[in-house]
Amino acid sequence: MRQVAVVLVFVVVVLVSCGGFAFAQTKEEYYRTGYIYFSQRDYARALEAYRKALEMDPQFVDARYWLGKTLEQMGQLQEAVKEWRLVLLSYPRHWDAFQKWRAYAPSFVQDGAVVEKYRALFLEEESPVLSREEGWSTLAPLALVLLGRKDFSSLYLAAWCFRWAKEHLSPFFAPYEERALQGALENLTQDDWMQNPRLVYRFLQEVTLRFGGAEKWQEMLRKALNRAFAYTLGLPEEQGAEGVELTLHGGEVEKRIIRSGEVQEPTGFFLRE
Repeated sequence: MRQVAVVLVFVVVVLVSCGGFAFAQTKEEYYRTGYIYFSQRDYARALEAYRKALEMDPQFVDARYWLGKTLEQMGQLQEAVKEWRLVLLSYPRHWDAFQKWRAYAPSFVQDGAVVEKYRALFLEEESPVLSREEGWSTLAPLALVLLGRKDFSSLYLAAWCFRWAKEHLSPFFAPYEERALQGALENLTQDDWMQNPRLVYRFLQEVTLRFGGAEKWQEMLRKALNRAFAYTLGLPEEQGAEGVELTLHGGEVEKRIIRSGEVQEPTGFFLRE
């Protein structure tokens, strides 16, 4: 019986390999045929089979995901990204499609004017109205590009974009938002403070309120706040706010100037202002 089964499988593979889709009747059969061709590295026929499956059912997610993989193998990366994006529009938790999209999508986004567009949108309102298609095709890939940069402004914009993306596109973006905020905190300089103090206040308030209680953020926040106070007190950045004791209380930072081991000038610095 086992020998008969092996012979039948061999016959099916040979028939499929020798031409056409004469035995493919349903979308599942086209899908299986596409997989056989893919495993044989016959990507042109695999492509045809997956497309026939999708003609019968445009929501056939597995066929669309493998269509993307076939296009990837054929070097048609931009077309592959489009297919994975369609998968994610319907199934935001499709991890394999997300990983494939994540690997290639940033290569096909143009920044420049787009950066300024989103910066203006997020400065005016925390969650602007955007289509999910735009989110997957432009905003989220741009955020991934900005995540690789080393300046406060780019990283903070990336955090805004990822926050919108995790709420409207996929929960997979949540850790990217935290990474962007951490990068922005680590790369905050006095130049950023001087150029846009209101934006820096907003950023420090947000990070303090959201992560101020987490141990891994405490040292980063302390250093950033020291740089902020150094600017406020007119001190060189490398000196920081030496002799200043900082205490975080939610959105309020208490500052105490210490001279000769004694508190001389208790005061307050309110991130809400």
